[in-house]
Amino acid sequence: MHEIELKLSVDKATLTRLIKAEPPKGFAANEQSINRLRSVYYDTPDHTLRKARVSLRTRYNGTNWIQTVKQGGGMQSGLSRRVELEVPIAGDKPDFAAISDPDIRKYLKSLLAGKELGVLFETVITRTLIYYTDEADTRIEVAMDTGFAKTENQQHPINEVELELQSGPVENLYRLANELMKERTILFSNTNKAGIGYRLASGEPPELQSDALHANRISLTDEDTVGSTFQKILRECLNQIIANRSCILQQNISEGPHQLRVGLRRLRSAFNIYKSVMPANAIIARLDTRAKQLATTAGNQRDIDVLLEDIITPVIPLLPKTHSLEPLLEAIQLAHEEAQVELKKDLVDPSLNTFLLDLGEISESPVWADNIQIKHAKKLNQPIKDFAQNALGKRWKACERRAENLQDLTIEQRHDLRKALKKMRYSVEFFHSLYEPNDLRIFLKCLKKLQNTFGYLNDVAMAERLVAMKLPHSLQNNEVSTVIGFVAGWHQARADNAWLEAQERWNAAVHAPYYWL
Repeated sequence: MHEIELKLSVDKATLTRLIKAEPPKGFAANEQSINRLRSVYYDTPDHTLRKARVSLRTRYNGTNWIQTVKQGGGMQSGLSRRVELEVPIAGDKPDFAAISDPDIRKYLKSLLAGKELGVLFETVITRTLIYYTDEADTRIEVAMDTGFAKTENQQHPINEVELELQSGPVENLYRLANELMKERTILFSNTNKAGIGYRLASGEPPELQSDALHANRISLTDEDTVGSTFQKILRECLNQIIANRSCILQQNISEGPHQLRVGLRRLRSAFNIYKSVMPANAIIARLDTRAKQLATTAGNQRDIDVLLEDIITPVIPLLPKTHSLEPLLEAIQLAHEEAQVELKKDLVDPSLNTFLLDLGEISESPVWADNIQIKHAKKLNQPIKDFAQNALGKRWKACERRAENLQDLTIEQRHDLRKALKKMRYSVEFFHSLYEPNDLRIFLKCLKKLQNTFGYLNDVAMAERLVAMKLPHSLQNNEVSTVIGFVAGWHQARADNAWLEAQERWNAAVHAPYYWL
């Protein structure tokens, strides 16, 4: 059978409150059952099964041993899709003869030929199980798990909620999660119990540290429709947002806020592209407003990171000995800490649950299209290629309009052109897989270089303004101003050359082949 689960990480206090909560409006819940589960996970010492995206475990439920084989899927935005085979067995050791699917049985044997299969780790879980139903025959299993994963000499706590859709539309999975998790801080799981166990078995920290996640390639074919492409784009944006939210909450690295803001901007860019086929859509408008607010908060920290890393740091070796950098660095550090606190506060606010779960819902179901006029609904069912060509053409024309009289553009007009180029880049990436790589490569190379140059020009133009905006007035003294003036002067000389370079790169982009035509 195909399993669709939503996995959420919570703290133990939240889990306790959730177990006692009344069923949300529109749902009914049966009486709770509580089971103690012992699961034994098997693999080779070099993790052959894991590398092949296969999970093999035996589980004792208090009465019987059950063997489970899971293949494929994986976690994305907390949602798991995989093939799962379960069968009763006589004891805790795997029994391949009991596997009903001959292809999977054969595949397992080929993977493990000549290798040693053994116990890697166990999990011991107390599971509170509730089934939620509604009048439309939706059935969702909600498992609230608390316990630990352990190896021979280590163990680590586990507290999570799994919502498994057993029947009904996938949007109801998100609707129930949204209702259950109101006023409760949650994180989407980027791993599972097996993932924690494997980290323990490998000697790695069980508290999985999320790295900053860059945008991944979106796989499209000529068979995709305008609507299915929209949902693929949303899934990728959501995955980037969720992963970088976790990164920011777990690590103090500048790339986290940067990639979070990129993910939010890509999302808003996608909404803008699709305005022509779903005008005045209330769901999209609400999500867009929240994305804008969150991108602004992330941008406040990111701007300070850029100021320090890209503007001030390169000049430090050149500062005269008479210029003390300490007061400026102290002021920036204070401003950075304030922005960091503000961003993390926003990221753990329970109101963010609704934004993430609503975005997950529309990325997995067509609920957002329910109220679209028939003439627009027809467009959603059309092949994606013509829509992509039109979208790319509109984005490039917007760039050309802002680049008129390029040599005479003001700083504000350069900034507008930079934003248009960024939106063009996002559009190119959205529809990348529809076009031949060789046709796209030249244009994308020109676009990236152009965007980098305009990005630097914008950073230089914003540097002094950022200092004035971000630093407390009490720390904006003559000593700080002197250092800022030196830094700004050094970058301005480089910016003059960069502006000439930007004009040359614009001409190169204009003459590059428009691969979408």
